[in-house]
Amino acid sequence: MTLKRELAAFVEGFQRDYHGTSKTPIRWDRLPGDGSNRTLYRVKWNKDSFILVSNENPQENEHGVNENDSFVYICQHLKKKGIAVPEIFRYQREKGWFILEDLGGVHLYDQALRLKRNPDKLMALYKGVLNVLPIIQIEAAQGFETTRVLNPPYDLQFILERESGYFCRSFLEGYLKLDFNEEGLLGELKALAERASLIDKHFFLYYDFQSKNIMVKDKMLRFIDFQGGRLGPLHYDLASLILDPYVDINKSMQQELIGYYLDQIEKFFFVDRALFLNEYPVIAIHRIMQMLGAFGFLSTVKKKRYFETYIPTAINNLKHIMQLDTFSRYRKLAELVENL
Repeated sequence: MTLKRELAAFVEGFQRDYHGTSKTPIRWDRLPGDGSNRTLYRVKWNKDSFILVSNENPQENEHGVNENDSFVYICQHLKKKGIAVPEIFRYQREKGWFILEDLGGVHLYDQALRLKRNPDKLMALYKGVLNVLPIIQIEAAQGFETTRVLNPPYDLQFILERESGYFCRSFLEGYLKLDFNEEGLLGELKALAERASLIDKHFFLYYDFQSKNIMVKDKMLRFIDFQGGRLGPLHYDLASLILDPYVDINKSMQQELIGYYLDQIEKFFFVDRALFLNEYPVIAIHRIMQMLGAFGFLSTVKKKRYFETYIPTAINNLKHIMQLDTFSRYRKLAELVENL
């Protein structure tokens, strides 16, 4: 039996369980997967629709936990915490198939682009997201079982391999064809990673908290693509959202949103604002490097060239942040960034 016929049988079995025997034809619409290896379809019959996800060869760790397991566990965990995530109606672990709640086709990204010429409404939209983010970060950290996810901790090794290292391998070398093996530069990147690794990381880290992973359905925010979740610093998801090159929020709005976010966090516990604002650029620069590494990889290896569209914005964000005094000692990195 071909894969598509197997998938059809999977869906038809769910249809029978959900609706009983029906002769209504099933309509399949392939959905874009962006940077993911997953295959997605919107499956419709009558007035109902569901999302079919196929991720048949998920990455797995030495304990046998794979990416699909991470998705299921984190989804269930967030739902218990009251976070608006999609319902999982059916999961076949052996095949890597899911049937999920359909959250529609409107992303935060779509609404943000429509509001770019209306700063007040754009600000209100993002403040709505920042009302929820601290709840995710604080509540979901409680009882989060790190052994049930594939994702390694946000530590020095992770930062060097998956963020600044990813930037060097997949963006500088892989995309720009530059030789990054310069001892001074690598030493500076290690020093930066060490600074980032020392920041408090006892919060839930969504890890890809950006405009295309937040849906808007019935005027409510809903959250998807959280399978990379782990424990980490508060600053990272904030940086992911406001430095998101898909929307490109202006610098003054970014600063206002940081202040608003701190106001929301302080509803839960005291925050040393000076310390947070000193730490934020160190985390943010690693987020930008991770994004550029991803864009380089997706453009060159995956041949998804449309990601190149967002590289200039990410580079501009990197150049802007490198102008801060906290990076004045990193001369090799500053020289590299200035010449990108």
